[in-house]
Amino acid sequence: MISGRFLALASAMLTACAACFVTPAAALTIFVSGGAPAQGTPLLVEVAETGPVDNMALTWRGAPCPLRETAPGRYEALIGVDLMDAAGPGILAAESVAGGVRNRVEMPLSVVERDFPVQKMTLPAGMAEFDAPTLRRIGEEKKALDERFARVTVPILWTLPFLAPVEEFRPENFGSRRVINGEPRAPHTGVDIRLPEGTPVRAIAGGVVVLAAEQFFGGKSVVIDHGGAVFSLYYHLQRYSVEEGRRVARGETIGAVGATGRATGPHLHFGVRVPGGRVDPSLLFALPGKETAK
Repeated sequence: MISGRFLALASAMLTACAACFVTPAAALTIFVSGGAPAQGTPLLVEVAETGPVDNMALTWRGAPCPLRETAPGRYEALIGVDLMDAAGPGILAAESVAGGVRNRVEMPLSVVERDFPVQKMTLPAGMAEFDAPTLRRIGEEKKALDERFARVTVPILWTLPFLAPVEEFRPENFGSRRVINGEPRAPHTGVDIRLPEGTPVRAIAGGVVVLAAEQFFGGKSVVIDHGGAVFSLYYHLQRYSVEEGRRVARGETIGAVGATGRATGPHLHFGVRVPGGRVDPSLLFALPGKETAK
């Protein structure tokens, strides 16, 4: 004979087990703005977790990518495929920790080869062949920039949509394989925007100025750190109106189009770096246009 106490205990256990099955386990998902990105493509990544999260991490091809929490259990990141990355498969992975339990999801992304134009240029010897002091200066400036690009700062200050750096945004030459005076050189890592000298140039998003200086190649140059390893670069300026360490707002004027540095005429060289590498700025403005809560 089964006692009433045993029945009560069994009923309580069944109720508890039923509750275990009814309550769903946390589900981790990744959404990406492009499924088969070409070389130089920026990607907006959104990660969602149905349950509470103690920690969330994102990696692209094994390298960490900073995330920003936009709502409870929802995160976003901006990553990219470098213009020199090899075509082929890569893994985008998100991993969460909740209550000591790890949850991981992977999304394969296949990088597609892009057909970049070849740009042949003829320059005076002084603009293409450099003496030892000039080469030393070029190396020092590159090292200083690489150190800045290696820093991952918080908070993330960029929001969507990004704003074009000039009113008339007609970009050219991204990724072009340059041949100068018959000799192959490094590819063009940004876009050229040909406009009259003095045309105002503005910040594409909020950030902090990490470079406002004269460079050999870039002339009067400004680099803005938008947080989370996202940077925008503005070269060949006629002048700049900001100083290093200053925080700027989206749309704020930071300088004017010029022809300083190694430039054959007035234009803005505009570049963008994100976790993953150097991307086509013109594609940045095609990302889903939504404002992110601050």
